[in-house]
Amino acid sequence: MSRIPAILLTTASILISSAPGWADGSRKAAEIVIPQDSQSLYDSWGFAPAIKIDNVVYVSGVVAVLEGEGSYEQRYASGLRSALQRIDRILNEAGASLDDVVDITTFHTDLQRQIETAVAVRMKAMKPPHPAWTAVGTTALAVPDGTTEIKVIAHITE
Repeated sequence: MSRIPAILLTTASILISSAPGWADGSRKAAEIVIPQDSQSLYDSWGFAPAIKIDNVVYVSGVVAVLEGEGSYEQRYASGLRSALQRIDRILNEAGASLDDVVDITTFHTDLQRQIETAVAVRMKAMKPPHPAWTAVGTTALAVPDGTTEIKVIAHITE
């Protein structure tokens, strides 16, 4: 048996055990952000709506659904606005706002149909400079009638 795998394993073990946050559990030092209306979700699903550590807020995905009357695009835009408002409320609970968002990831059930409306809604909700944004197509979300899931990272400046 070669010594290389044993050396690699030992090196990996040292790196992992000395990595900041891994050995001491970074979530223990984090502030869990749970708006009052989200406590049951936190308890039953076992995830925080957001976690704040240092000056960074990591917001879990918020699902948009079609809302209101009108065309698909109008109902989609209304659902996205509601999801972004929900994200803003979560950020406010952590001492941030949509203006502090530096990174967005969106998961779309019909990316080609939704992206143009998503861009327009997001640009109205968030003023420049624009955050980084990754849009991903997917086949399903945890909420059966969900159209798009939005997760963000915000950085709070001192």
